[in-house]
Amino acid sequence: MTDRQLLIQAAGGHQPAFTALYRRYGARLYAYFVQRLNGDRARAEDLKQQVFLKLLESRAFREAETGPDDLSSLFFTIAANLLKNEYRGEARRQRREAVYADLRSVKAAPEEPRAEARRVRLALEQLPPHQRLCVELRFQKGLSTEQTAEALGCSPGTVKSRLHYGLKKLAALLKASEIK
Repeated sequence: MTDRQLLIQAAGGHQPAFTALYRRYGARLYAYFVQRLNGDRARAEDLKQQVFLKLLESRAFREAETGPDDLSSLFFTIAANLLKNEYRGEARRQRREAVYADLRSVKAAPEEPRAEARRVRLALEQLPPHQRLCVELRFQKGLSTEQTAEALGCSPGTVKSRLHYGLKKLAALLKASEIK
């Protein structure tokens, strides 16, 4: 049976057809991710699962009757996009952690000149209020993302977004103040 025939049946609610697609592509996708994630098997497994979730949300699934019989390019396009997002997320995480480490070092090191602490405080004051509050609660008060979201009455995704943009702007402000 072709991939397309299985996809048509799966889109019609036939669970064994979806299972057959999973068995056909699961191991190949897992190997693809493990190789590109330096052997991180847990992340590879998570991303493999996400490929199949994305398939269920895709136009190819909704319009299963159209398209090629071989779906390998579809599966690996989804996989490549998920991997790109994973890499981007990791880069953002590393940048946030670097800014956080800078903030912590200024706060934790009493021997640092007062000018440095003042520079950070002034940069924080330049952030929009919603971003400043998220940064302060998350990094100065030590609340988790979920606790910050609860305290502000918004979703964790909103907190993450505000932190991302707030820390990005804070890093730029601190860098600009070094130059002066």
